Amino acid sequence: MEKFLTQILKPKNINEIIGQSHLIGKDCLIRKMVETKQVFSLIFFGAPGIGKTSMANAISQQLNLKHDFFNPTIDSKAKLNQLLEDNIGKSTKYIIIIDEIHRMNKDKQDILLSYLEKGNLILFGTTTENPYFVINPAIRSRCHIVELKPISNEEMFISLKKICKKNEIKLNDTKIQMIVNNSLGDLRSAINLLDLIHKIYQNNEPDDKTFFKILPNTKIMGSSYGNEFYNLQSAFHKSLRGSDIDASIYYLARLIKIGDLQSIGRRMIAMAYEDIGLANPNLLSRIILAVNSAERLGFPEANQILATTVIEMCLSPKSNSGIKAIGLALKDIEENGTGTLDIPNHLKDAHYKSASKLGYGDYKYPHNYKNNWIEQDYLPKEIKNKKYYESGNNEIEIKMNKILEDRKK
Repeated sequence: MEKFLTQILKPKNINEIIGQSHLIGKDCLIRKMVETKQVFSLIFFGAPGIGKTSMANAISQQLNLKHDFFNPTIDSKAKLNQLLEDNIGKSTKYIIIIDEIHRMNKDKQDILLSYLEKGNLILFGTTTENPYFVINPAIRSRCHIVELKPISNEEMFISLKKICKKNEIKLNDTKIQMIVNNSLGDLRSAINLLDLIHKIYQNNEPDDKTFFKILPNTKIMGSSYGNEFYNLQSAFHKSLRGSDIDASIYYLARLIKIGDLQSIGRRMIAMAYEDIGLANPNLLSRIILAVNSAERLGFPEANQILATTVIEMCLSPKSNSGIKAIGLALKDIEENGTGTLDIPNHLKDAHYKSASKLGYGDYKYPHNYKNNWIEQDYLPKEIKNKKYYESGNNEIEIKMNKILEDRKK
């Protein structure tokens, strides 16, 4: 049976791994592990196609350790039990490589835990999701987490060119670079495309028109609800907060290409109240109107609404006084137990006749006084001088605070 190019090129040692210099470079974790022959349970975390399983396999082979593969989406609990029963204790160290370990259900995880606890099993797990979110804490605490980085365009270009030369795949540098640009760090995807071209066109290089038809539509990093998607949303929010128009428009464009209009809208509204807030309160309602209009029109008409609004958000003055105030109040309640303090009697519900017998009442109605303000305590007596709100240094908040102070005169 003819093998795929990805199978033929699978690294047999860490020196054959492409990229990941932060792990396999001189004195780095994986290289030192191999050099000292000290192996530990690891969770390999990173985007699809960048070599997580290949690295796990290369370490196992280079150390000449018995290892097997297990895929929780297709392999049964019985197979897992059989692998462990057949191998644990029969060699010094046994490695089980589990692809997409976050898909492993609880009963299979429980089987692993008992062996990991005894120290007679080495687990190499791979996942495209953030392990701190998706992996059982009991397993995670018994493993070291290793993050693989996307392969750079330069590293991928050099590697693909070598692969083409070694396997007599006829592609010029321009076409190789286009494959690199299209793959966005996914080496497996790039090699699979080379394999397809090699097997279908054999010794003939496809012309430009044919090549464009073969080349898939450009992918977008983050086009799934995995870790990269949330990183993309985070970068969008932080660029808006930092008033960087170009970065905000760039991340907006990436989110638009993914096509999740609701996520864009939610993030814009969240940012508006968290980071613009009282510095520009009139903008808040316009952002909600813009988001609703964009959702009503859909793509591509929504693009100009979103772009215009994002630029206005960047240009707007910023204030986080609202979220700071509620954050301090929540912290006070959670850490200092202020959530159980007695409400002042004059603020308690006194609409019923017997309320006075409990001492409720004597509330001073502000509208009955000059400037609709009268001094009285509102916080519980234990924290009556507590300050949660600190005015932002912007024209609108300064003006509003002055109006409030003037009302008290």
